[in-house]
Amino acid sequence: MTGRDYLRIWYRVQIGATWLVLVLMMIRNFEMGRHQIVNILVAPVIVLAIGLLVELLPQLPALVKRLNAWLQGLLQPLILVIAWDVITREIITLLHLPARGVVSLMIIYYLLMFAPFASVIGGQLTLSIERFIFAVVTFQVVLIPLIALPTNLIDNHFLRQNLETGAVGAVAFFILITTAMRAWKLSWPGLKPHWSGDFNWWILLGLVVVDIAITILNVGGVPNLRKASSWVTLMAIEAAVAEETLFRFAILGVLFYAWRNVRQRLPYALVTSSVLFGLAHLTNVAEQAWSVTVYQAVAAAGLGLFFAVVYVYTGQLWLAMLMHGLLDWFSFVATGATTMTGSQVTLADWGAVIGELVIFGAITVWMMFGQRRRVMERHVARLTGDEQRFDFQIQY
Repeated sequence: MTGRDYLRIWYRVQIGATWLVLVLMMIRNFEMGRHQIVNILVAPVIVLAIGLLVELLPQLPALVKRLNAWLQGLLQPLILVIAWDVITREIITLLHLPARGVVSLMIIYYLLMFAPFASVIGGQLTLSIERFIFAVVTFQVVLIPLIALPTNLIDNHFLRQNLETGAVGAVAFFILITTAMRAWKLSWPGLKPHWSGDFNWWILLGLVVVDIAITILNVGGVPNLRKASSWVTLMAIEAAVAEETLFRFAILGVLFYAWRNVRQRLPYALVTSSVLFGLAHLTNVAEQAWSVTVYQAVAAAGLGLFFAVVYVYTGQLWLAMLMHGLLDWFSFVATGATTMTGSQVTLADWGAVIGELVIFGAITVWMMFGQRRRVMERHVARLTGDEQRFDFQIQY
């Protein structure tokens, strides 16, 4: 049996157990007269029942399986999060077990519980646009584990911060996307360095120096480290892990594969992923002024281009995560906030961000030639599944 076979078995058990738990919750709330909660649980129960039925009837038409993959892909992540909240809450309140221990164990399960879903459901998505939507949808859902679990039940400050900041969700999303990328036969995230002889260490040093310089300029010098806190650190971890997983690992990998027959797929993918990264920051307009949000989006697009170059040249996602995390951490410490402060952007601010764009653009263009380009193209080939071995087998 291969690793995907075990994930399929796990998926069937998980979806069946989740369905059973939600049905029991419906019965319990119906008996207590909570009909509104019962009505809310009807849809998840039906969706999971369809998913389990399709799994147990392999002879169903391909169209039915395809429609089910879309249904489960869009709705099941949210259902799993709600079920996780419900189960955690009920274990604490009904069994009167210590909340700290229960939440700790359930966090471990949260990190892993999306892996079988990513393999079975995500693995059925063959079109690049489907994979793109799958990554974006799961990103929006998995980062927010606290939907139906009251925070007052979590009696440990550090555990509550890990859930509220999205740090736990970010790691869970990383595991989900890694599993999905393997199911799509694209890539591992490059966590173990294996640089070849054509890799230039001076170029890597130069990229690191640029990152340090931009970080210092971004925060206006060395911030007061006394303002650092566990909340700020967890927020920086959430941003680095989740955003690099989505925009560099998942989206770049999907774009490289989608444009595998396009001669200039490398620069096209780098620019596209960076623009998408910038546009994603427009969602912060709910918490800050529009002009500040646009400025942040432009700055993020430039940084996204730089992080993409670092990732593709080194083939190491952890390095892009580290650079991203440190930049955000220093910024959060300097400003005391996780969003941009101020109500307007000055001409000096725009001049600085345009200068950064010019620098990042120049670095990207320079990396597109010579041996630098050959190293990046070799990594692109690896990131799209060429010359890789997939799955594992356990012999009895």
